[in-house]
Amino acid sequence: MVNEDDQQPDGKRADDKRADIERRLGEVARQQHELVEQLQQGQQYFQRLARSVWRVQEDERRKLARELHDGIGQNLTAMMHLISQALAALPPDAQHAQSGLEKTRALAATTLEETRALSRLLRPQILDDLGLDPALRWLARTFGEQHRLEIRLALAQPLPLLDSDRSTLIFRVVQEALTNVARHAQARRVEIELQPHAGNLRLRVQDDGRGCDMRNALASGSHGQSSGIGGMRDRVRLFSGQFEIRSQPGSGFCVDIEFPMPAQPGRV
Repeated sequence: MVNEDDQQPDGKRADDKRADIERRLGEVARQQHELVEQLQQGQQYFQRLARSVWRVQEDERRKLARELHDGIGQNLTAMMHLISQALAALPPDAQHAQSGLEKTRALAATTLEETRALSRLLRPQILDDLGLDPALRWLARTFGEQHRLEIRLALAQPLPLLDSDRSTLIFRVVQEALTNVARHAQARRVEIELQPHAGNLRLRVQDDGRGCDMRNALASGSHGQSSGIGGMRDRVRLFSGQFEIRSQPGSGFCVDIEFPMPAQPGRV
């Protein structure tokens, strides 16, 4: 029996083999393209899901913060008012009762201040009521006074119009970065810069503290020993942003993030 391939000219056989290889390569390329599309769709789905979870967390923080401020806070204020009325109605010789009521009023005042501080920590009302610029200025002022830090703000004027999600993202990153400065940096000054850059929005938080060894810092975050850096990075990635940290021992610490701004404010 004679093989048909043996009866074909060498050039014909080579062309057939080349065509078969090209067909197979085209099929592999098509399958690879479909796989990449599936992976991208899966990534986008999980990104949207993670954003939804994050929004729910922030909404719960907002509700709890308002309940603390408007509910418990107002009740404590009313209690202090009633105590003051009771003190005013006491006879001059009721010194023991007066002392007890004054202690109670002082305790209520301390509890009220702690409640308001917890409310602001959960979700500062100024962020929802007045926007990102006043919220960042409030955060810098109060944090600087509390931790004896000189905090310099360089904010674009006016700030680009941002939706609630991205405003919250920036506020939380700055809040976490400042918390890390207070805990670890032994710094005196912090610079916070927020400026548009080539269609994106760039945030930089830089201190003049003792810095750190980046390899050890990243390793600690990977092993769950420190959630600050990982938390900031994960939040930024939810919005397709870039996250970078730079530091050397004795040279301070710098957090840089950059993410695309939406064409129109709104949840995406």
